[in-house]
Amino acid sequence: MFEIDTETFNTLWPSLIVVALMVGVMGWAIVKALGLINQDPRKETNHHRMNH
Repeated sequence: MFEIDTETFNTLWPSLIVVALMVGVMGWAIVKALGLINQDPRKETNHHRMNH
């Protein structure tokens, strides 16, 4: 039904790789942001704030 010829595939695969990389980066960013949001601020050792 959805037959893709060689010329179309050769045109599309670089774009599909870019889209896959973008999805991967967005997924990594969400995981990183959620990790930073859920990080316990009491575990942080910030000596500059302690000296005030």
